[in-house]
Amino acid sequence: MIRPVDIIPAKAKLFRSVGDEGRLTVLEALGAGERRVTDLAEQTRQSQSAVSTHLAALHAAGLVVRRAAGREAWYALATPSVVTLLDAAEELVIEALGESYACMSPCCSPIEAGHS
Repeated sequence: MIRPVDIIPAKAKLFRSVGDEGRLTVLEALGAGERRVTDLAEQTRQSQSAVSTHLAALHAAGLVVRRAAGREAWYALATPSVVTLLDAAEELVIEALGESYACMSPCCSPIEAGHS
């Protein structure tokens, strides 16, 4: 694979494009498959206008592709690598949080010595 001599600016652009919660929510929803703007708006609880804006930014970043079907436009992740990126981000977040979100229910708590 041929790579640019200085790939850092391109990586920065990529990370800026996924650095917005609304856009990230749209990407996560597209991980389940191709969707229309109306589907994404309903699923992500965002306005159609906001979803369209997010899709335009994600498309410009090369993360999303658009397919016209009559009067409708369908959106999908541009490559399976986007899912890999989202999965890696989730792993990093979980590792960084450590025990901040540990289960606090009795079934997960260790039994204290001498108590049963």
